[in-house]
Amino acid sequence: MKVFYPTARRSTAAYKLHGRTIHEPYDYLEDPFNPVTKEFVRQQNEAFGVYMKSSHDIRDKIAGQMTKMINYARTSNPSVHAGKYYYEYNTGLQNQSVIMQTVSLEDGKPSIFLDPNTLSADGTTALKTRAWSENEEMFAYSLSDKGSDWEYIHVLNANTGEKLPDKLNWVKFSCISWWGNEGFFYQRYPELSEDVDKGAETDSAQKPFVCFHKLGTPQSEDVVILEVPEHPQWNFAAEVTDDQDYLVITVMDGCEPYNLIWVARLPSSYEELKKPLVFNKVVNTFVGNYSYLGSEGKTFYMMCTKDAPLKKIIALDIDTAEEKTIVPEHKSVLKLAALVKHTLLLVYLEDVKDVMYYRKLHGEATMTRMDLPVGTITSFFSHYKKDFVSFKVSSFMLPGRSFVMDINSPQSSLALYRDDTVDGLNAEDFVTEQRFYESEDGTKIPMFLVYKKSALSASSPVVLYGYGGFGISLTPSFSPTRIVYLQSLGGVLAIPNIRGGGEYGQSWHDAGRLTKKQNCFTDFVAAAKYLHSHNIGSPATTAIMGGSNGGLLVAACANQAPELFSCAVCQVGVLDMFKFHKFTIGHAWISDYGDPDKEKDFEVLEKFSPIHNVRAGVKYPAILVVTGDHDDRVVPLHSLKYVATLQHINPELGGPFLARVEVSAGHGSGKPTSKIIQETSDIFAFIAKNTGATWQD
Repeated sequence: MKVFYPTARRSTAAYKLHGRTIHEPYDYLEDPFNPVTKEFVRQQNEAFGVYMKSSHDIRDKIAGQMTKMINYARTSNPSVHAGKYYYEYNTGLQNQSVIMQTVSLEDGKPSIFLDPNTLSADGTTALKTRAWSENEEMFAYSLSDKGSDWEYIHVLNANTGEKLPDKLNWVKFSCISWWGNEGFFYQRYPELSEDVDKGAETDSAQKPFVCFHKLGTPQSEDVVILEVPEHPQWNFAAEVTDDQDYLVITVMDGCEPYNLIWVARLPSSYEELKKPLVFNKVVNTFVGNYSYLGSEGKTFYMMCTKDAPLKKIIALDIDTAEEKTIVPEHKSVLKLAALVKHTLLLVYLEDVKDVMYYRKLHGEATMTRMDLPVGTITSFFSHYKKDFVSFKVSSFMLPGRSFVMDINSPQSSLALYRDDTVDGLNAEDFVTEQRFYESEDGTKIPMFLVYKKSALSASSPVVLYGYGGFGISLTPSFSPTRIVYLQSLGGVLAIPNIRGGGEYGQSWHDAGRLTKKQNCFTDFVAAAKYLHSHNIGSPATTAIMGGSNGGLLVAACANQAPELFSCAVCQVGVLDMFKFHKFTIGHAWISDYGDPDKEKDFEVLEKFSPIHNVRAGVKYPAILVVTGDHDDRVVPLHSLKYVATLQHINPELGGPFLARVEVSAGHGSGKPTSKIIQETSDIFAFIAKNTGATWQD
């Protein structure tokens, strides 16, 4: 089928970088408010629609089955506050999950506490951060619109259900930490123009600062607690200690895997808080990652990577900065830790599967392993002075199983709270296995394979999904949209845990970032070669897929090994590696990619920057570029310039090269169910069309 691409004007724009002339023919697409950009987006969406018209039958079947699969009741693990239990609940097709309140987990009659679905007509307002006051009478929460990273903080009286008039603006990448019951600490950014379309702007996000908001006062009167203008790209997380005596500031330099810890003694009153706090810079060099777990006076308990790339638990004296190891580094990476009433709960990632242990903080150091289903702990609740603990486990074929327990007897008190079930899903029909393959340099890489029994063959359609960056691990998780691909299209899902992720600790991350970023692409290509050599799919039936940093992975591999794939789906990808750091929060990614303004880093980036390495005269796979017009994490200009480049350089060979730009959508977080169904139906119909997958009734 011949595809007619929209005509994109090519400008003569160019800029100099390290003595090289970089041509920028599509620089005008960097302006999201430019009418030319908006028309380009409209035409690209139209071209995608025309191409997919002949596949409407299978697309409609996919959408119908996805709607059926997603339409199952799902419940989060509960939390407890002031004697009442709270959990998130979705009847199935609700755009956003609802927070429910009940007095009993057994036979209580739940009521709606907060329903985000009532806050926007199209379901694009999502609940993000939440925090309870010390007496648990006030509930602070943040909302985002259209998938943007910008948030608004609101406060609800939990006893009366009354929404307070307090509304905090210009909040981004912030936690909320209450100091007593008067107010809370949070991070915000300087104001932008009042008429800006939040989430659509591309300006660099810099100079955040920490504030304290007192209930009942306007945001303009919030006390500025900390700002560091000489480091405009730093971010801050503010947390009040268990005893309410100290403010702990975690200082982060972008996505760098190391941080600082600054601590200030809190005063006795709000009025005294208006005076500058004196911070003790307990950890003031970027030598490790420190995460606060709890404290006893001036002894702070931390999860730490200093001299322990797989993480350990330490006791940190905030006066002397002396560190004492409490739980030494384990053979596997420590993924999560919680301190609850002098008991440590520890979750280790053992060959990419979560395993939970518990042990006493003091005294006996024996770790006891919890008997849990194999999978991923997706959510967790504990409180330093409460007996109640809950968490949820899921896996490729396990929608979600929530457990509750008493910290005083973790294993014996462990009880099932909810077991999410999906009609039409029989886990016995599928196989989940983990294999290890060798990358080009001999490194062993784990890879999950999920497929229907008897589905493995050289003719099997395959989706090879990857990420490989920022220390993020791809662990087993449940996705109803993937189930449709496996069940109704006879597909195989392959997820290689390539370097750059966090599956084996900081060293695994380091092996796939900066000057070693190429390892990520090499590992991913090696996964495809392994599959094909073992008669699991073939180049004609293999699609690659990834989002964000995974979008970079997909585009780079399509450039480097186009002959191995018939289809590539690049979702919200980082694709212009020469300018990524100039837009919104892109500067934070220098930790993984390097700084294009430094020549040595640029020399690494120019070898794989997707936009700058598209080759003429090469047969590329079909490529679908997916983004959202309100993605202010990885701004859509990356995707727009990339698809324009593909269409120009190879208009007749390979492809097609198409884009799908979602309106009123961001990077992915908080996306409403209706949009998820529409987007994933389009994606898997595109994959089916280009890998030969057929519908299986």
